Amino acid sequence: MTANEWSWLVGGALLLGAAVGGFAAARLQRMRLASRMRRVTAEMEQKHAATAEKLRNAQATAKREFEQERSAFKRQMAQAVEAPRAAAARAEERLRAAYDELDRMRPSAPGVELSSAEIADGFAATRPMRQGM
Repeated sequence: MTANEWSWLVGGALLLGAAVGGFAAARLQRMRLASRMRRVTAEMEQKHAATAEKLRNAQATAKREFEQERSAFKRQMAQAVEAPRAAAARAEERLRAAYDELDRMRPSAPGVELSSAEIADGFAATRPMRQGM
């Protein structure tokens, strides 16, 4: 073999070695990248799952608080509606008792007949004053 053939052989071997080395380096980099991608993907999935769980818990807590507030609001509304009714009923009962007491305390005037008065128009059933008290 001549020197020229040897240089072609060495050059070809160098080119083949460079190609094989480049292929091996590229494969190694792809493997590293794939393992890093798997690791980062696993970390991100774990963070996502933890965040989703926190959000589920927060949503459940908010829903529970909302239901409590709604039931409390319903109770408050029922009390707000019932309170004036009850107060009006108590005041009406006290007013009836006061008018009954007034009617009992007044002496019967001669010629004035006390009839049983009925509440038909929403006003208290009392006897009109004819001669004062």
